[in-house]
Amino acid sequence: MSEHRWRGARAWGAMVGATLLVGVLSTPAFGAVSDSADDPVPLAPRITSEGPYTECTANDCAGQGEPGLAGMFTFRPNAVDIDPETGKTDVAGYRVRLQTEPGATEVSGAEPPPYAVVPTVAGTQVLEVQAKDWGERWGAPAYFTFQVKPASGTVGHWQFADRPTAPAVTTTKDTATEGTKRHDATLKGGATWSDRARRGDGDYSLDLNSTDSDKRKAYAATAKPVVDTKESFTVSVWAYLAGTKSDQVVLSAPGSQDATFELYYSAKQKKWAFGRGAQDHGDTADVVSYGDAANPPARVWTHLTGVFDSKRDTDKTNDTVQLFVNGRPQGQPVNLSAEAAAYEPWSSTKGLQIGRTKDDGSYQRYFHGYVDEAAVWHRALRPVDVRAVSELTAEGGPATALVADWNAGLSTGSEIKDVSGYAKPGLTLSAEGAQLRADESGRRQLVLDGIQGHAATPGPAMDESGSFTVSARVRVDSAGWAAKPSGYRAIAAGQRLADESSWALVLRKIDQDVSVWSFEKTAVDAAGKVTERVVVQADNIMEPSEFDTPIHISGVYDAAATTSGEPDASGKLKLYIGSSPQNENPHAGRTSQAQGTGELAVGRGADGGTMDHYLPGGLDRLRIWTGAMTANGLAQELESGAAG
Repeated sequence: MSEHRWRGARAWGAMVGATLLVGVLSTPAFGAVSDSADDPVPLAPRITSEGPYTECTANDCAGQGEPGLAGMFTFRPNAVDIDPETGKTDVAGYRVRLQTEPGATEVSGAEPPPYAVVPTVAGTQVLEVQAKDWGERWGAPAYFTFQVKPASGTVGHWQFADRPTAPAVTTTKDTATEGTKRHDATLKGGATWSDRARRGDGDYSLDLNSTDSDKRKAYAATAKPVVDTKESFTVSVWAYLAGTKSDQVVLSAPGSQDATFELYYSAKQKKWAFGRGAQDHGDTADVVSYGDAANPPARVWTHLTGVFDSKRDTDKTNDTVQLFVNGRPQGQPVNLSAEAAAYEPWSSTKGLQIGRTKDDGSYQRYFHGYVDEAAVWHRALRPVDVRAVSELTAEGGPATALVADWNAGLSTGSEIKDVSGYAKPGLTLSAEGAQLRADESGRRQLVLDGIQGHAATPGPAMDESGSFTVSARVRVDSAGWAAKPSGYRAIAAGQRLADESSWALVLRKIDQDVSVWSFEKTAVDAAGKVTERVVVQADNIMEPSEFDTPIHISGVYDAAATTSGEPDASGKLKLYIGSSPQNENPHAGRTSQAQGTGELAVGRGADGGTMDHYLPGGLDRLRIWTGAMTANGLAQELESGAAG
């Protein structure tokens, strides 16, 4: 027995509390070994893969699986730690750690069932496992090295950036790279291209927004199915919804009578939705994952994602659907079988429809607005993947689209017009205290008396649950500011939310000679009470030289950013004075969402239940982008727009 090192007597004594052991047992740190010749700890256990990952050898380390795909592993005692006569062992459990992940997990029993290990990144992974005995002593670790393949890419991707020069061309390319089959989409029913696109200048989107009655059934479609909808898949798209009076479907994949899925706006629920048809006939109800927030804003860019997860098996009872809006999961995954007893997994037989769906055998519920960056994956994306997709990168940084540009220098009369190309309503000057006036250089600007002067328009200008950037070029009048009391807060620009501002660029007078800029985002409950206010403040107070001269104040909300130490926080606020980034507030992460409605104003804003937060001075430009501008990107925009 001694050659097999089995310690049955000691193990049994430990279980029943007998005093067969001499000394005090202790549990060393992970990886440590406490051993002696008379009372050895377990040797390195055996690790066996049940798939899909295989162990690397000196000459072969082929990649398998992908991030997020669990590998099944079994753990068994080292053969030396098993009594060859009885088969007994005093191994009582294992400690498991994937070296690329924090922390470790304990698994009970000498022969536990297969254990799921989920790698979250591609590349070489090392699984480290230790066995422990009944005395809670950890033995030497065993290592299992394997390679994880990068996640599979899109099987369909329509960017609509290929607007043709010849009017007769009506197809847009599928730019996906996964697999060998491509599915170009054909524009029909009056669909065309628009330069109102999510990547901004030089980009194009699918235009389904014609006011011509003959073109109100515009759409685009592929000739054949893009993905087998019986298996896991993900669809995503950027949607610019023109109005909310009717149901409007952005993406769908139909069969003969119904659609396997629909990503759409529900006029009845007043929410975004992702639904799955229970069967391919009209008398079965769809199972739907709805957005958390009612009344999402129209005439803004919103990122939508729908995930169908079959769990990579044939058990229909665990199939789920879930909607994501601007990268955030909406509620919990909805179980299809639990919601619809008639549910059966089925495959679409028709091409992907962009801008319409099929109900009861006929195409209907056409989308009105703009569609961009439609994509399909043949797998269920993880929440972390959806968040990354929602960021939409271009040349290594976030893509941005200028969606509002109120320019006083190009305006006359009583309104500052929007010159962005999105035709936003102009900022209407207040009857008193505001006027457009040329400065010494001849440039027109909005002049504000700091008492009642302001300019406003119906908002919002963007979906505030997604990333956005706001930038105002303002001038603070030194005499007017000196007359304000300590503690005064002036809002240079902001979006109203009940009696507060959902976002605002704020100048706060701390003391007579101490004033500081900040960018703020606020959430309220149903009664209008503030539930959260997140503030990022300038590094320094305003210098005397910064009064009576135009300066750029910019705020960025990066919805895809995560906050260190705050796992539940989503998004981060940043402030720029000119093109200089200010010191980031480590706690400037958003944990709740709020969408402003009503007045979007410059020169005043709502705060603390009042609108008495007027800015003395002037403003000549307010710009808003969908997307989180980087420091370099903002610097380029400010430089290029300085003479605008």
